[in-house]
Amino acid sequence: MRWRIEKEVVIGKGQFVCANKKCDETRKLRTWEVNFGYIEQGQKKNALVKCRLCFECSYKLNYHHKKKDVTKRKKKRKKEKKKSKKSKKKKHRNDSSSGSSSSEEEDSKEEKEIEAKRKKKEEEEDASNIWSKPVEREEEKTREEEFNDFLEDLFL
Repeated sequence: MRWRIEKEVVIGKGQFVCANKKCDETRKLRTWEVNFGYIEQGQKKNALVKCRLCFECSYKLNYHHKKKDVTKRKKKRKKEKKKSKKSKKKKHRNDSSSGSSSSEEEDSKEEKEIEAKRKKKEEEEDASNIWSKPVEREEEKTREEEFNDFLEDLFL
């Protein structure tokens, strides 16, 4: 892996076009999550980077070690379908039960909305109070004072 140059970013290399330097394929790209190691200000750093490659370049990337293939998950869709079915069943049950339960639900919704509004007001007041006073800073102890405090706590 390497840093992309400005021209490649504008063209969409690694996003809409195969990330390989010598390949210009735009169809049937697969997304791979690859470790990208680099040195920044003398420190070695790593980042997981997503890149898009065609079939042939994907084979080259995974020649020795299989990298992580990033694909869309279908499990979420199944869970959403199950949740919607459950909510439909609950609605059907509520309709068949007495009308008082629906009024209780409305009351609980109103209470939640009022509580949410109250919390927002409290947060806004706290935010405005922060800027009304000067910042209170704790005085940092010198190394000797910290060492003396530590020894006093140790012997007590």
